[in-house]
Amino acid sequence: MGRALEDPDRRALREAAAWHTRLHGSPQAADQQAWQDWHAAHPAHQRAWQRVQAVSAQLARIPAPLGRQALAGPAAAPAPSRRALLRNAGAVLGAGAAAWVGWHALPWRAWQATHHTALGERRELQLPDGSALALDTATAVDVAFGADARLLRLHAGRILVATQPDPQGRPFRVQTPQGEVLALGTRFSVQIGANSTQVAVQEKAVRLLPAHGAPRDLRAGEQARFSADAADAAEPAELSAASWRDGGLIALDMPLGRLVEEELARYRPGVLLCAPEVAHLRVSGAFPLDDTDRALAALAAAFPVQVRYRTRYWVRVEPA
Repeated sequence: MGRALEDPDRRALREAAAWHTRLHGSPQAADQQAWQDWHAAHPAHQRAWQRVQAVSAQLARIPAPLGRQALAGPAAAPAPSRRALLRNAGAVLGAGAAAWVGWHALPWRAWQATHHTALGERRELQLPDGSALALDTATAVDVAFGADARLLRLHAGRILVATQPDPQGRPFRVQTPQGEVLALGTRFSVQIGANSTQVAVQEKAVRLLPAHGAPRDLRAGEQARFSADAADAAEPAELSAASWRDGGLIALDMPLGRLVEEELARYRPGVLLCAPEVAHLRVSGAFPLDDTDRALAALAAAFPVQVRYRTRYWVRVEPA
């Protein structure tokens, strides 16, 4: 899990992740044959595929979020004690405060968005045309369906969209501060960064339309970032781009600093930092997003790091 990868192995791992995404969509017979050819071409491809499968299996073992467990109708639990009720009430109040902080950290335009999530919250809903929309933590999106177009305006955060054919033939677009994403009958994620938008495709294809630049097409298993002026070249899609929907983050050879400060930090209030001395460590695994303390504990158990809590809202991952 912590073994350093050489460049050929790292490239094979990225390719394996892209194949995993492509084959778990709606693959064609040609896709299956192309994967077989890739898999047989080099032992590094076979090792990478085994690693991707193993990490994906870890994600399946992460418990479902409480909301999904409730929808599944679990057996009734014993009545909680008075002390447990008081403890749970305190947790709810703390979560409410964190949600308020997360919500007010969003850009001002997001405050009146059609749909939004607080810090650490995720939501799934069905759009008027039957398409599915999932909102990640601290996300705000407007739904503007009209006679000529199906439009989502993403103000903050990340979404995952699975489009449905439209009897009226209206195009499906996602608008961000940097431009638009045109769906070409597909399943894809869109995330807003500081000055760019990142798009990853799980099924079929999309077209990136920078506000002032040339368009670029992406197909299943690819991702790219675009600014208002240009779109970067396509690269293999990371599994983390869609795994959050199921309550876990899949990291494949991800720098620890990025995992901690750019991924896990998005799901908890306060400050979560990674010491520069260990930020370069490469991490592979599946980490729960509904319990980031457990994710941090898993890191400390698998790598030469420790998690230092000054308070619940100031946490730093440091050398062990």
